[in-house]
Amino acid sequence: MKQILFTKKEIKKKVEEIAHNINMKGHKTPPVFICVLNGAFMFFTDLVKNISECNIDFIRAKSYEGTIQSSIQITKSIEIDINGRDVYLVDDIYDTGNTMKALIEHLGVLNPKSITPITLFKKEFSNHPDLVYGFELYNEYFLVGYGLDGSKGLQRNLEYIIGLTGED
Repeated sequence: MKQILFTKKEIKKKVEEIAHNINMKGHKTPPVFICVLNGAFMFFTDLVKNISECNIDFIRAKSYEGTIQSSIQITKSIEIDINGRDVYLVDDIYDTGNTMKALIEHLGVLNPKSITPITLFKKEFSNHPDLVYGFELYNEYFLVGYGLDGSKGLQRNLEYIIGLTGED
């Protein structure tokens, strides 16, 4: 069964709230925003449009085979120098935290001033002390849309989020 869980309007409002809170930090130098491809691209794009001034880069991590989490592979790293910079690592969802932990370790050797993980969604049982997130999930839907893909790599282009149950 498919069900719209988050509308375009709800997502837009939450993204603007997150950006506002980051802008209020008053960084001395422009922070670096790093998008975790592919799932975070729509969230990332909308987020950085609302940030005062920043540098951007991209990293790719693969941790899912279909809907099953497997080992984490970093298949594309960043190109920008993050030494001494405040870094915001933007991903789609914080589930087990394994992908975020691997990415933070990977980027940490480049001597950033700080690394703050940001996700649009987090599972209720998942915690990270510095995590900035939009929505907390209290169910076991598989999310599709707004950058997140279904089992065949489709539906990333939806402007809203659908929750799929095991029957879909």
